[in-house]
Amino acid sequence: MKDAAVKVFWTKAELRSMLTIAGVDQNLINAQDWARYKYHILSPIVDDLNCGEGGLGILRRILHEILRYKKCDHLLRFNDGRKLKREAENALEHLRALVKEHDTAKITAEEEREARRKRIDEAKKERAFQEKLAGLGEQFMALLGESNENARGYSLEKLLNQLFALFELAPHAPFKRRGEQIDGAFVLDREHFLLEAKWQKDQPNLGSLRDLDGAVSSSLDNTLGLFVSIHGFAPQAIDGYLQGNRPRIICMDGSDLMLVVEGRIDLPELLSRKKELAAQRRMIFVTANDIVLGRC
Repeated sequence: MKDAAVKVFWTKAELRSMLTIAGVDQNLINAQDWARYKYHILSPIVDDLNCGEGGLGILRRILHEILRYKKCDHLLRFNDGRKLKREAENALEHLRALVKEHDTAKITAEEEREARRKRIDEAKKERAFQEKLAGLGEQFMALLGESNENARGYSLEKLLNQLFALFELAPHAPFKRRGEQIDGAFVLDREHFLLEAKWQKDQPNLGSLRDLDGAVSSSLDNTLGLFVSIHGFAPQAIDGYLQGNRPRIICMDGSDLMLVVEGRIDLPELLSRKKELAAQRRMIFVTANDIVLGRC
């Protein structure tokens, strides 16, 4: 069960959410060192439940949450997604071979009501999140009809700031430093990102990319840059930037933003994947669609 759980729930956030839905005590969840590998986080929780009073029902609900997955296509968006999908589905198949179907149904009526209540509470939170995300999507669509380029760019900065806040990325509003204007900032995985946001008819040139790179390089070492250009990037600008030193920025376009506000991929997940591809393959602009479909 531990093996299947860490392979199916690939991110720590997903693992933590599953444990909460299954009814694991928050004190037990918070007592774990979440900087460690997922298996080392999950193992003491399962061991504690296995020995503690009332733990059996919670273990059954964890088992139920794991076995709800038939296919693991949600793993395709990660690095080596096809391999992760295959390994997770093999682990599920092995787990099902060990567990009888009736064994997962031995939850008492009281336990089932409690599990249902927790699922409803989680669904309410999810609905609130989705409503806010949908509202940002409506704002984005409304901006498509804005003809004033300056007003549109200012509104884009505000929208991105709200999006970073929704995904709990500790956003910072636009600010000025000596000789430069920064369109915003946020924090992802303890790394600080400076934001450049453009919604102009012409795609950013090489100079624009190097301007953001210069702002990043003049900051602390754990600083990177995110360049958002709704109309995308000219290939020659991307290629020219990569002829220089190590890349310090990643890029998003309007189609990437659309997939985020449509709920096709979480923003932190998208940015983390883009950062991986930039670090591993020097690819600073890969579309969210290609990431979701496991093409890279």
